[in-house]
Order: sequence, then structure tokens, then C-alpha cells
Amino acid sequence: MATLYSSLPIASFPNATSQVLHSQTLTNNIFITYKWTLLATLLLGPALLGFLRYLLFKDKPPKGLRLVPGPPSTIPYIGRVDIDANAPWNSMKKWADEYKGFFRLTACGEMHIWLGDSDIAQELYCKRAPQYSSRPEVAAVPGSHSQAQYLPLMEYGDHWRMQRKFAHTALNTAYNSQYHGYIPLEAKRFLYNLLQDPLDHYSQTDRFCGRIAARLCYGSPASAAAHCKNAAEFIPQISPSASGPITNIMPFLGAFPEWINTAKKPCRERREREERLWKGLMSQVRNEMDRGIADVSFARTYFERKHAAEKSGDGRDFGFDEHEAAYAVGMLCTVAIFTIGGPLYCFFLAMVLHPEWQEKCRAEIDTVVGHHRIIDLSDSPNLPILRACIKECIRWRPPVPLGVPRLVTDDDEYEGYFIPKGAVVHAIDLSMARNPTLYPDADAYNPGRWLEPEYPTYQEPLTVHPRLLGHHGFGRGRRMCPGIEITEAELLIGCGSLLWAFTMKPNVGTDGQLQWPDPLAMTSNVIGGPLPFKFDLKVRSEQRRAKIVELYQKDKHLMMD
Repeated sequence: MATLYSSLPIASFPNATSQVLHSQTLTNNIFITYKWTLLATLLLGPALLGFLRYLLFKDKPPKGLRLVPGPPSTIPYIGRVDIDANAPWNSMKKWADEYKGFFRLTACGEMHIWLGDSDIAQELYCKRAPQYSSRPEVAAVPGSHSQAQYLPLMEYGDHWRMQRKFAHTALNTAYNSQYHGYIPLEAKRFLYNLLQDPLDHYSQTDRFCGRIAARLCYGSPASAAAHCKNAAEFIPQISPSASGPITNIMPFLGAFPEWINTAKKPCRERREREERLWKGLMSQVRNEMDRGIADVSFARTYFERKHAAEKSGDGRDFGFDEHEAAYAVGMLCTVAIFTIGGPLYCFFLAMVLHPEWQEKCRAEIDTVVGHHRIIDLSDSPNLPILRACIKECIRWRPPVPLGVPRLVTDDDEYEGYFIPKGAVVHAIDLSMARNPTLYPDADAYNPGRWLEPEYPTYQEPLTVHPRLLGHHGFGRGRRMCPGIEITEAELLIGCGSLLWAFTMKPNVGTDGQLQWPDPLAMTSNVIGGPLPFKFDLKVRSEQRRAKIVELYQKDKHLMMD
């Protein structure tokens, strides 16, 4: 029978064999037609399954623990898209109020946990410091956490410890010498420049801080303009807001080449200019030391310690090479500009909006200082109203309203909630500054809360308090800002000198009405302050004008204009 069937022609099986051939033809046609779709499915299928598994199981709490509560994502994986890009701190404060100071958001697959309660922040950042002292990478600045370049952004480790030691050594030395007299010297120049051009108050504020920073870091103010420019570009580039590059909002874009993600180009170019600037200045200081003409500076401190260690072999240098030293010094210079310049410009805003406190503060200054000189650091014990006005600026309009994010380095649990390794944690300083128990009528600018015993924030003696040390706006735990004392010193002299020299009032419109500045118009940067605004800055009297000119001319040879 098998032999018989094998000898028959194919046509003898029309219903079987033709169907097989038809099926093969159809399969071939389908493959030819949809080959790229099928190939893409085969290639992308595992990635899609992995992505779905990531969405469903990433950060899933272990048995017995709960996921931190929070508002649901508006778009899966991407997260919330209804956050105010110009003032994201307002959105975060709203949710902090809703979720009792502890909530979660997921953005581009990354868990962010937000702390709006001081007690929770104290528990995590201080009592559990080993797990909460590192930093995540800033997407637009690749290697920001790992390349030993930017101390405030560095992950917790050996390089952070070495640079932190250097920062403390340099700043403590400067503090003990009252910052070498640079602050009152630059304050005289600040007043003189405002006298010449009272409309240029915004840029002169940053330049005042930049010149002090450049003097401390390199012994000369000559590079201040370059540092101010670099800071003005750097701060937005590390900001996940409307002012920053899109890469910080959607980190996965960092994987694309520069010709696709064009936001990467200005970040790269700025870093290249920054490296040339910082390395060039370090080389200049080293050459000045060789010639015996180098002024005291942070850069000189590094070289002196390094040379002493090489000579004695005792290994007491700071532990990093000259390349890293250039970044250690340059970052100290950069971060001292806007973190102080923002609160200083906020003082302008507060005084314009609150003339009653301007008059109280000015009366205190006149009593202590008189007509013939500007404020000195030694006057601080006698100026509690001035210190209260300054501290209230930092509380009323926090210069870092969302805090600087931290990276969780080990799985953790808080009150039954799971905090996974790799989560990014933020302490919302704006929420803490609006705590109604600690700060009654928290939205109001009221320096009296630091001066009057009926307020919970009052401390004695007023010769010491109020001061900035310990204020939540400067962080807490191991990552607390090391520059609190220099911030206090610059603001005391800068703000006090302004009131000694000038009055600050709202402009008067053509209709005769006062034009009050907008108290909510702030930059959207991670570190910021008020946007430029118009107001009437006038010297107090012709006698005061003559004294400003006299003080400037007397020390002009030291100012290196």
C-alpha cells in the first residue's frame, strides 16, 4: 500500500497537499509582510516584559510593611505632570500638608520620598545618618555624585570626607581671622556702587558676594565676574524645575547623544569653561606662592599643607591631588555666591514690603554704629533686631525651599512604611518654615517671633540669639552646610550697611499709587531668591552720601577694582 501511494501524482490528493502548500505560502507572505513587526516583537518583548515587571514589583514593600502613601501618578512611570514647574515647592508643600509631612512620588521609575515634618527629617537624617547621607546623581551633570568635583553633590565616601575636612579647615581659619577684613571692605564698595547706580541692585548683590568668595578662595577679587557667571549657569543646571535642563525632569534623556538631547551641550560647555577657570586660578596661586606674593586664601592653604606633608613625610595633607583641589576650592567659591546673595536680595524685598521693620532696624543700627562708620562683626551682640530681620528672611522665603536631595543607601523602615534602597529623599524646607505650631501666622514676615518671649522661637540672651546656627534651612546631620558662619557674617554686614546708607521704598506710579513688588516672584532654581524687582533705593542724606564716598576712597587701593 505504501508503494502504491508513493507512486501516485500529487494531484491525487487535492484536499491535503494543496492545503499544505497554501498554508506555507500564506506563512511566507505573512512573514514577508510583517517581518519587521515580528522582529521588533522578538527583540523588544523581553524588554517590555521587564519594564512591566519593573513597574509592578520595583520597590514593592516586603511582607509586613506598607508603601509610603502619596498622590497617584498622572502618567504611569512618568509620574505627576501637574507640578508647578516655576514653584514646585508649592506643590510639595500642599501634598506634605495632605499626607502629614511624609509622602511618596514616583518620577521616571525613581521613587522620591518627601519630608515636610522636622521630626521625621531629624529621625532619618540625624539618627539614621549612615543610610541618609549620600546624594543621587544630577542627571544633567553626569558624575556629579561620583567624580569628586562638587562637594555639596558628592556621594558619601572618602572623597566627600576629605573635601569636607578641607572646607572646615579653610572656613574655620577664615572665621578666626574675621575673614581677613574682606567683608567690610567689600561692603564699602557695594554701597559706593549702589550710590552710583541705584537701579543695579540685583547684579551688585551677587557681585558683592562673588568678590568676597573670590578673595577668600584665591586671595583676589579679580575673578569674581567669572565665578558669578559660572554660578548663574550652574545653579539652574542642577535644578529639576522650569529653569533647569529637561534632562533633570526626564533623566532617561541623558542616555541620548548630544545631537538628539541638545540640552546636554550647554552643560558640557559650562563644565569645560569651569575647569579651565578653576585650574588656571590654582596655577596662578601656586605661581604667586613661588614668587612670595600670594595673599592668604583657601588655595594657598591647600598648597601649604601639601608642601609641608611632602617635606616632612607625615602625610598630613588633605588627601587629594591638585586636580581635585581645583574643584574643592572652586566649588566653595561658587556655592558662596547665590546661597548668600539670595537671602541678601530677599532682605531688600522684606524691607520694601515692611517699612515698619526697616525703621526699627535702622534705629538700632544708628544707635550702635552712628554716622562715621559702617557695621563691623564686633557689633553683632548689640544688633538683635537686625539679626532677627535677617533670620526671618531665610524662614519667610527659604533660599533652598525643597532642600538638597539625599540618596537612601540601604533598605529602611519608618513607622511601618518601607523606604527602599535607591530612593531619593527630600526635606521640604518650605513646609518646615510654615509649621504653624513653631511659627504662628507662618506666611507673615515677622522678625518679632525671634525677639519676643511669647513666641515659641524666642531664645535668650539676645546678645547671642537670634542666629542662623541650627536653623533647618541649612540642613541637618552629616550634610549640614559648613558655611553658616560666613553666611551670618556677610548678611550682618551687608544688610546692616544697606540700612545704614539707604532707604528702600516702593516706587510711585504715574497714578500716584505705590507699586508694591510681588512677594511671591521667586526664581525656580534649587537655590534661589526673589526675581529682580523695581523699587526706590535712595541715599539717606547728603551727609551720608559724602561718608560713603569717603569710606570708599579711603580703602579704594585695597579693593583692586
